[in-house]
Amino acid sequence: MKLYIYILTAFILTSCGSDSADGNYNQAADEDLIEEQIDADTKNAVDSIARNAEEGNIMHPIPDTLATLLEQRQPKAKVAPLTDQAMANKQLQVDNPVFIRGNFNGNKTPDYAVQVLQNDSVYVLAFLDYTQQAKEVKIATYPATKLADGVYSTYQLKLAPQDSLVRNPRQQQLTTLKTDGISVIEDNRTTLYILQKDRFIPFDAQQ
Repeated sequence: MKLYIYILTAFILTSCGSDSADGNYNQAADEDLIEEQIDADTKNAVDSIARNAEEGNIMHPIPDTLATLLEQRQPKAKVAPLTDQAMANKQLQVDNPVFIRGNFNGNKTPDYAVQVLQNDSVYVLAFLDYTQQAKEVKIATYPATKLADGVYSTYQLKLAPQDSLVRNPRQQQLTTLKTDGISVIEDNRTTLYILQKDRFIPFDAQQ
């Protein structure tokens, strides 16, 4: 983990053009000046990786805002690590399988969905209106996968954007989503959840 941070930091410093960052060509740039030139977004990215990684095992980073919410609301839960097979599938389907950001309740205030591990279960949770007074809503619960070295998730999260054209297998017809939805992917099976009357339900079970 420390090696990863050092490499990332070295890359950042190199990209600053250290031999001219202070306007003095052919001289080493002042370290304080280089530090000032690293923008806040870069610092936040480094902080997020450090905060959500275990020694020797880089996990998928989540925003600090979401990490804080989990610490406050679910102190016994941890961001779900994925099996190697799920990681391989991830390369074909999503960028970050652990969390997504969307507008699940349709009020134009951003929401989070995240999968966490607690005991022997994977919980998919939503934090609605997280920029205001976040409301926690459970989306679904799945069994975790036990391996010799620990407990893992085999699931991925993917955003189903509002106005996406989807098929309701029960009614055998196409319709558009009224709000963003949350797709939970396991291998080749996908379950889409939407918010209806303050709870998340599978899309094909909507009334």
